[in-house]
Amino acid sequence: MTYSKGKSYVTQTELARLLNFSQQSISRKLKELEEDKLIVRIISKEGEIIRLTEEGEKFLNTCLTSLKDAILSLHSIEIRGNIVSGLGEGKIFLSMEYYKTQINKIMGFDPYPGTLNIVIYDKQSLENRLLLDSSPSLLIPEYKQKDRVLGAVKLYPASINSIKPAAVVMPLRTTHPKSVIEIISPFYLREKLNLKDGDEVTIEVYV
Repeated sequence: MTYSKGKSYVTQTELARLLNFSQQSISRKLKELEEDKLIVRIISKEGEIIRLTEEGEKFLNTCLTSLKDAILSLHSIEIRGNIVSGLGEGKIFLSMEYYKTQINKIMGFDPYPGTLNIVIYDKQSLENRLLLDSSPSLLIPEYKQKDRVLGAVKLYPASINSIKPAAVVMPLRTTHPKSVIEIISPFYLREKLNLKDGDEVTIEVYV
């Protein structure tokens, strides 16, 4: 984002890169915003400059207020379980540039290349885990490559043993039973929390 005379603006190329959208998609959306008088587009030597109108700034502030209210209304679901070793699928998943980029964009951190697997044993924690299936989540959308499709993944902001940031990850296509959940974090959690297989942990999932 660039600043000029107290006003913020961004080029169309930068916007497409930041949002991971095609130029065509960005152009269509910008046309809609321009028709709604929320932005103006200016041609300059730097390219096409996108700037909010006064009405656009008011609309953005309204959105930010709504987002703040939504964040403040978050409540948590507690899940307890025991650490188990995985099959290495999480490491493969987190080594893919698409997922790494999306997690950084959505969660604001670069994930450690591997997930922490937890098996849920007690009834209340399992019931809480099942609640997540019908709770609002953040979403990494499905992405089609030439030779394969990278499946969609649900993300839930979380903490584990009070350590943040972290997130519960739930691929929409998975072989894991409902009693197993995976946690990602910028930290190597086994080392950060001095964990070994069998140790019990407490996860607070924010929904």
